[in-house]
Amino acid sequence: MWKAAVQIAVVVVAVLIVGDSLLAKRKDDSVVMRNGDRFTGEIKKLERGILYFKASYMMESVQLDWSQVEKLESQDQFLVALKDGTRYTGSIEKTGNIQPGILRIEAQGKVMEIGQLDAIAIRQKETSFWSQLDGSIDYGLSYTSGNSALSSSLGAAIEYQRTRDFVRLTTTSQFDRQSSGPSTERYTLDGQYFRHLSPRWFYGGLLDLLKSDKQDLDLRATIGGAIGRSIILTDKTRFRIFAGTVFSRENYFPRVGGETRQNGEAVVGANFYTFRFKVLDLRSSTLVYPSLSNPGRVRLSSDSNLHIELVKDFYWDFHVYENFDSRPPANAPRNDLGITTGLGWKF
Repeated sequence: MWKAAVQIAVVVVAVLIVGDSLLAKRKDDSVVMRNGDRFTGEIKKLERGILYFKASYMMESVQLDWSQVEKLESQDQFLVALKDGTRYTGSIEKTGNIQPGILRIEAQGKVMEIGQLDAIAIRQKETSFWSQLDGSIDYGLSYTSGNSALSSSLGAAIEYQRTRDFVRLTTTSQFDRQSSGPSTERYTLDGQYFRHLSPRWFYGGLLDLLKSDKQDLDLRATIGGAIGRSIILTDKTRFRIFAGTVFSRENYFPRVGGETRQNGEAVVGANFYTFRFKVLDLRSSTLVYPSLSNPGRVRLSSDSNLHIELVKDFYWDFHVYENFDSRPPANAPRNDLGITTGLGWKF
C-alpha cells in the first residue's frame, strides 16, 4: 500500500511533465516596467512579490519585481489572491488609464479595482487539471561502512488550488538497514482539503495514514473534519489554524500484543509557511489530538521542511518529523522523532 502511494506520486510527476506540453496558452500578454522595458509573451504567475514572464524568444521565464510593473494586460483567465483572503478568477489589467498602483480585475462580468500590492498571488487558470498542480519530490541516501548502515528517504507533495478550494497531499517513505541491528521502515500519507467560507474562514477534511516500526505501529488511519481561520496572509508568509474532530483506527504489531484501537479525538492544528532571502522557504504543520474516548491520552504529529534553493527548481531539503503518543500499548515507544536530508525538485 505504502509503496504504491509513492509510485503514484512519481507517476503524477511524470504526467505533469507531459501534460504541460499539451497546453495552448495565449502568447500576447504585455508587461511594461517603470523604466520603460516592454515585454510581450506569457504571464506565468505572481508569487513572493515576483512576476514570472516568458516571451517566445526566452529560454526560461524572467523574474520581474512586481512593485516595478507599470502596465500589464492579458486576455487569459487568472486566479488572483489578495491579502485579505479574497480570491477572484478573471482577466487582469493595469494601464495608464488606471490610477497609479491600481490593478483591474474583470471577473464574472464585474470589474473591480484593487491596490496592485494587495495582490499576493496570481496564477494561470489552466485548461488541464494536471497543469493546475504544484508540487515537489525529494530523495536522500546515506551509508555508514562501520556497521553497513543504509538509510533512504523519499518524499513527495502535491497542491491543487481553485478560487475557493485548496488540496494538499504529502507522502514519505523511509527505511533504515544495518548489519548489527534490526531494520526499520516508516511510511506516511497525509491529506488536507479546505474550502473557503469567507476570505479568512474555511472548513474541510483531514486524512492521515502512518506506519512506523519505531513505534510498533502497523497502521494508524485518521480521518475527520475541521473549521479554521487564516491568521496571516502576505506574499511571503501564510499562517492558518483549525480545530475539529477525527476518528482513528490503530493496529499494532504482535510483539506488543497486536492490539487494535478505535478512538474518537479532537484535533487542533496549525499550518505555517514562509519564504525568505529569495532562496529559503520553510513549511511546518503541527496537529494535536486530545482523545475523547480515552480522556487523558494526547497524540502529537509535527512535520517541518526547510528548502534551500541550489539552482532553478532544485533545492536541498532538511526534514524534521515527530509523532508522540502519551499512552501507547505497553512496551511500545511513545516517540518517533527523525531528521532526514536530501536533494529535491519542485514543479
